[in-house]
Amino acid sequence: MAYNHGREDRKWRIWKEAEEKVLRECGVDEATIEQIRTDDRADFNSNRRFYRWASDFGEYLEGMADREKQAEVKSVSDLLDEIENETLYPAFLWNIG
Repeated sequence: MAYNHGREDRKWRIWKEAEEKVLRECGVDEATIEQIRTDDRADFNSNRRFYRWASDFGEYLEGMADREKQAEVKSVSDLLDEIENETLYPAFLWNIG
């Protein structure tokens, strides 16, 4: 599933407002609350960059898997037909025979 920035941002804002309400009730000064908000936003942005990249990479891998031909190997000759490296081919033939 792709990363949805809008949904994640809304969840972060709701969480942040609830946290700040608790901090104000406990008597924390506004400068400290603002510093915490700035630090938490930097963490959120860092996570956003990571998850957006990870999501794109996962979709890329899924697309590559769909494009790759999945041959069903039913015999030794089918297996040998799938070998693309010419230097490995004689090694497999030697071990089989």
